[in-house]
Amino acid sequence: MKRKILKGTSASPGIIQAKVYKIKNITKPVEPKPGFIIVTEFTTPVIAPAISQSKGIICTTGGLTSHAAIIAREFNIPCLVGVKGAMKKLKDKQLIILDADKEIIYEA
Repeated sequence: MKRKILKGTSASPGIIQAKVYKIKNITKPVEPKPGFIIVTEFTTPVIAPAISQSKGIICTTGGLTSHAAIIAREFNIPCLVGVKGAMKKLKDKQLIILDADKEIIYEA
């Protein structure tokens, strides 16, 4: 059975399994890591190129009308917002399952 790690609010539906890519500094451009799940406090247009290459988004803040939610729906990728503790609990390159349909992040 999959172990639940975190819970959030679904901003864009879908279920995917991929590795974590944490973005700590959202004020400067970052190198895209195709196929990763972006984990950050919130998104900005500066990191949009990385988001366009990602499989999903997890944000510690935000709501259904946040930048992350809108971008995720635009790129048709799963997104959870309001995931408290995501930046501390999730590790870079950790394999996780982002289930935005059930609003849960699982260990893979």
